[in-house]
Amino acid sequence: MSETASESVDGIDEEYTIHSFIIRMWLEEVDEKTRRGNWRGRITHIPGDEQQYFTDIKLISTFINSYLNEKE
Repeated sequence: MSETASESVDGIDEEYTIHSFIIRMWLEEVDEKTRRGNWRGRITHIPGDEQQYFTDIKLISTFINSYLNEKE
């Protein structure tokens, strides 16, 4: 779900959709020897309160694109 707002550009009202997301990432399982760890995270779509946890940052863009490409 998303919010709808109106904006006037050159005197013409245009409607557009606003999406807000919160992305939280944290480092887990740090190897003492290599000092490397695994990044994990959660992305939340604010208007609809949908969440997705991830271990692959590529899933962030997949989650966001699912809202930007939705047909209204």
